[in-house]
Amino acid sequence: MTDQICIRIGNSIDEVALALDESMVWLDQFKVSAKAQYFVSLAIEELATNWIKYGCLDRREYHMRFDLSLRNEKLILKAVDDGLAFNPLSVPAPSTSIPLEERNLGGLGILLLRKMADQISYEHRDGMNILQLEKASQ
Repeated sequence: MTDQICIRIGNSIDEVALALDESMVWLDQFKVSAKAQYFVSLAIEELATNWIKYGCLDRREYHMRFDLSLRNEKLILKAVDDGLAFNPLSVPAPSTSIPLEERNLGGLGILLLRKMADQISYEHRDGMNILQLEKASQ
């Protein structure tokens, strides 16, 4: 068993489910906590879905990869894509005090990831968006 995996997807919603399945099989091998597994599942679904919906605006094929690794009881998930440059950490958190029917759509997924992650960072380098999230694996 290797303590890292690279999962690659194209800009198709069908491939998100495959990435989720592959990540869960890998996490199960290392007996990662249910809390950390939920975090990875939420991150992959949220990041990949938003990337497909907002980062791939023309008909060309785009690519995204999720690098998962375990180091010193820390789970590290790095999402790398070649879509439009976008820093999700620069978006203000939506107000949760406003009634749901009065809120603008969006923003809750990244808000959840920000709250759940022990550490999160973004950079745009060489035409790639790189978002790294860290979470205790146990």
